Amino acid sequence: MKLVPTTIQISIFSAVAVLGFEFLAIWLILGNGSYNGFLRRPTFTGALGKHLGDNEDSGWRDRYYREVFTESASNRTTDTILTANLAELCQAITWRPNLYLNCTRVSAGLFNQVNEIKNCIRMAIDTGANLILPSSSERDSERLNNFHTGEIAWKRQFRQRWDEEHIMSHLGKACPQMKVLPSDEPPISNATHILIDPKGSPGFKEYLGHFDGTRTFRDYVDKTSSEKGTTLNSTISPVVLEIEWTLLVINPENDPTGLDWRAWTEISLLIRPTESHRRLVQKISEAESLRKDTYIGVHLRVEHDAVGKWWDDLEMQVSKNLNSIDVVAKRFREQRGDGKNPFIYVACGDKKGIERFRELAALRGYIVLDKWGVLGNDTESLSEIEKLSFDERGLYARVVILLHRRQYEKRPRTVSRN
Repeated sequence: MKLVPTTIQISIFSAVAVLGFEFLAIWLILGNGSYNGFLRRPTFTGALGKHLGDNEDSGWRDRYYREVFTESASNRTTDTILTANLAELCQAITWRPNLYLNCTRVSAGLFNQVNEIKNCIRMAIDTGANLILPSSSERDSERLNNFHTGEIAWKRQFRQRWDEEHIMSHLGKACPQMKVLPSDEPPISNATHILIDPKGSPGFKEYLGHFDGTRTFRDYVDKTSSEKGTTLNSTISPVVLEIEWTLLVINPENDPTGLDWRAWTEISLLIRPTESHRRLVQKISEAESLRKDTYIGVHLRVEHDAVGKWWDDLEMQVSKNLNSIDVVAKRFREQRGDGKNPFIYVACGDKKGIERFRELAALRGYIVLDKWGVLGNDTESLSEIEKLSFDERGLYARVVILLHRRQYEKRPRTVSRN
């Protein structure tokens, strides 16, 4: 029996998460309307509903993509990202100046890395620890089930993909009590290292969220450290908590005040790709052939390591997507009155997968676009795309779709929250 979470948390890059039982996500770009339920407010119970108005639900959906990927984001200062709730959360914590937390095995695909980084930051806050930004690796672009876990040459990939200075600057402002050290920080001298396994907490279940205000990560760390004979409150000897599992550890929804959730969404704004990757997304988004009223966007999953486990094989995905597109395209033609199908823009990291989609779509009268095609003769950007890993190519092509404003979506059940 497959587990389905009782809570659905916001995704940095999409509410249709990486881990889905079936994957089918289709967007119809129709103009400048608001998101059509694309990123939803979580399903809270009790008093929290009174603390979250409709405006709060819709307002920051656009905010993340605007602040992270638009042109104005490049010149954003620390004063323009407001993290009042994160600051309030940090202010309420009792901090331990000689305690450090380091997530040592952030090694999932880039979509889930965002979730892992957020959990890592949140665990450090809950514990009252300083933060060493994570060690991270990425899946091999050819052998997709190889995440290079434990390979030293791949361990320092964090700075290559994420804007480390952005995290350090904004997190340092929101939580001045926390020292935030870079991912390549040399080992702390004379430190005691303790391995903390969140999955060892009684009742822990993968992918469902676990620690919250009633069952805190801090209490679990204190208990585990005490059993290992280590005190975390030393003013002399530093202690480094090494965390290996960070995916879906924290559940910020189980807080009747809503503070945990609001702080969680603010942490989202701290995590963004490097500047060169953000500018590449801008260039693709501004391509003439991607006018906002002329295409349907499809995110195609071709990772063979999870076919049958999290999503269908390529042929089945293409068939399901095209069947749904047929319905939407009919409505589109009726509204336009010109009998022409909209273009289809496919976000995918694999050229062969896109070509197969293009072949089958052509049989139904559709023209398929991709990031390589829309860039035309922009050799500089095309060269940048070729340097991207498999995950990066799919991720940034997908973000292009998400940047556009009104979307039609057929959402599957999900087991991942980002």
